[in-house]
Amino acid sequence: MKPFIQSHNVYLTPLSPIHIGCGEDFEPTNYVIDSETLFNFEPSHLMLNERERTNLLNAVNKDILAIHNFFSSNKSKIIPLSQYFSAITKGFVSEYNKNIENPAHKEKNGNKVFNQLQIERTAYLPYQGLAFIPGSSFKGAFTTPLLSKRHIDNGGNPLIKREKKTSKTALSLISQKINEDYLYNINNLKSFDEVKENFAHNEFRSIKFSDFSPLNNVQTKIFYCLNFNRELKNGEKTFNTKIVQRRESILPGQYRAFSANLSILDDKVNKLLSLNEYLTINNSYYKKIFIEEMEDLVAKGFVSQNYLNDILNIINKGGFLIRLGKNGSDSKVLKGKNVAQIAIKPKKNQEVYYQDKATTYWLSADSKTQKNNLLPFGWALIEVDPTTENEALKTWCEAQPKSKFDRSEILAKREAQKEEQARLQAEAEAKRLAEQQAEKEKLALLDSLSDNQRLVEAKLVEWNSQERKPFTVSPIFSEAKKLLEDAQQWNKEDRHYLYEKLDPTKSNEGLQKYVDGLNGFSNLKAKSAVEFKKLRNKLVTE
Repeated sequence: MKPFIQSHNVYLTPLSPIHIGCGEDFEPTNYVIDSETLFNFEPSHLMLNERERTNLLNAVNKDILAIHNFFSSNKSKIIPLSQYFSAITKGFVSEYNKNIENPAHKEKNGNKVFNQLQIERTAYLPYQGLAFIPGSSFKGAFTTPLLSKRHIDNGGNPLIKREKKTSKTALSLISQKINEDYLYNINNLKSFDEVKENFAHNEFRSIKFSDFSPLNNVQTKIFYCLNFNRELKNGEKTFNTKIVQRRESILPGQYRAFSANLSILDDKVNKLLSLNEYLTINNSYYKKIFIEEMEDLVAKGFVSQNYLNDILNIINKGGFLIRLGKNGSDSKVLKGKNVAQIAIKPKKNQEVYYQDKATTYWLSADSKTQKNNLLPFGWALIEVDPTTENEALKTWCEAQPKSKFDRSEILAKREAQKEEQARLQAEAEAKRLAEQQAEKEKLALLDSLSDNQRLVEAKLVEWNSQERKPFTVSPIFSEAKKLLEDAQQWNKEDRHYLYEKLDPTKSNEGLQKYVDGLNGFSNLKAKSAVEFKKLRNKLVTE
């Protein structure tokens, strides 16, 4: 009996850089660079002192690059608190340092510099701080080969009328018709609108795609994304970069870096294939595209023959090839003569038109001027319910370059920093409470004092803020002597209070706290000191 649910563990290994956009960028105001690592952080989480807050405010009132320079100068605080880390190419490090360290360049081209320091982020899990592959991205890549095969098997029907310029409306109608014919069971349904309203008639209703979650610490890297024409034009002798972008991508060569659960439910309406059958269709579609594209790239010198040979060896020994994420438009369309409708964006003020193939390649690079040993975007190997290690794949992955930073070490430092910050905060709070309690006790004490005793305390506070000088020239000493003279008429309790407060025998306390040279009155012959000693002693003489 066929089980109600067929559940499969699916593993994904990136074979080339994979970028799946998330609508966010790394910007100069939320990252710093140290060595060959980008550290992303949330500015509001920084613990700044008063001076640092003032400096940041001044930077905010200036420009964006000034803000970035402030953060860059405080790397020691930012790095342990960073929420996300990514490796970067040496080429971008050089470009970054040039733009940041050249004040004249910044002032003349501030906006341009800012744009060059923006980096497209790949999809990520905010709490884990790791890249992932959304199930929706996989579903799209999973569906296209099936539609393409069924279209070809059906003799190219529905017929797609090819024109140099095709409207978006026309393309939408074509897409609707293809989905109607190949993904929906339309028996007893009158229209496509009715089909759409009856989700049960969608073949993929019973196929559940989960997100591909990262296993362990999945690494990403900031690559240059270079655009090259597929053919030489206008008398060109070499292929030159047309457009340069900066893009975070999942680093290739991470063995079974992602896993997902794919389930196929027993469907009473639609006849479903097994997961392996669907992926076999995928593999046939993508393998043909991969070989054609790679052979052309190798012939042009963009990609090494060794890379092509290695990947062919891997996919021939098992697994299913698939292409995910941004770029690679040729692998996202139906095959067959005059079927694909790829938007071609001509020069400025010219209308977009559609044709079978893209006119350019988008390739990942370590520098803006690189023209060989480049890599395409988006290729990955899918394995379903593996029971043993894939030795060929594993060996290749182990030989691929990895990030230099140690994520575990950074996270450990971050936790240590948090603990230290918590300790400092606890100490600061304890100090605040102690000072608060001391102030309460001081106020309570003042309330219990007589008018004369409060006068003494007021004088001590006043003297504490004045310059300390030798008693022979000190105005504090003179004031203290005058206070002793006035106090001779006070009551006994007030006189004894003053006597204790003006004790010259205690080092750095009493009177020695405010004036120099008394030394407890020992061996002093100065007239003023002798008089002072007599006046003080009279306070306690009955």
